[in-house]
Amino acid sequence: MKDEEEKGSLLFPPWRLMGRFLLVTMMLIAGTAFSGITIFSYYMELTLKWQIGILFSTIGVFCIVNFRVTRGSFFCANILKYYALILACVCIPALLIEQDYLFTLFTVFLMLSAFYLISGKTYQKLVQYQHDFFEDIKEAREIVEKEMERANMNKRG
Repeated sequence: MKDEEEKGSLLFPPWRLMGRFLLVTMMLIAGTAFSGITIFSYYMELTLKWQIGILFSTIGVFCIVNFRVTRGSFFCANILKYYALILACVCIPALLIEQDYLFTLFTVFLMLSAFYLISGKTYQKLVQYQHDFFEDIKEAREIVEKEMERANMNKRG
């Protein structure tokens, strides 16, 4: 049964790897929002327009980086890992000055958990699986293009 769980379908990685990816994605989205609340509440005095603009810009960049992880980018996986660590570190000083201690503690815990999961073997297996999958597609595409060129040359000659 374990071999069946490790296998993915033709288009999708194994469920366990996808589950870990989705969990990390949700943790990072929630952590981004919670960290944003902490940063805007305790470190910066900005108007609501600026806060929403910065938050949407950050989430947009996060989505692009996260999409690249689905394409097998180890570099982007590292970006997400250190992004989670930076958000945790930014919130730690707020623990000392904040009255809403549990919310900030939960945010730090969430971000450190995301950092741990991204650093783990399962998440790295997903990135490797996706990397290999898209390398195979690129290889197959090159083979098809060469065959089509050869077929066109035979038609002409």
